[in-house]
Amino acid sequence: METVGAIEKKARKPGRPRAIPEDMEPVLVELYGQGYGYRAISRMLRNEHGLNPHFSSVRKTLIRLDVVKKRIP
Repeated sequence: METVGAIEKKARKPGRPRAIPEDMEPVLVELYGQGYGYRAISRMLRNEHGLNPHFSSVRKTLIRLDVVKKRIP
C-alpha cells in the first residue's frame, strides 16, 4: 500500500482489459479525423487489425481522449 498524505491508497485489482489497446488509440484519432464514424472505425479495426470492438467502445475511447465532447441531453 502507498501512503498519500494521511490516507492509505490501496493498489487496484487488475480489471478487464480495454477492448481497444492503447497502441491503437492513434489509429482511432486519425480515422475519426479523416471523417469516419464510430461504426466504420469499428469495422476497420475488425477487418484490418483483428480487433472486434463495439462501436460504443470506439465512442468511449474518443471521449476519454478528449477528441469528442460528451453529449449531455
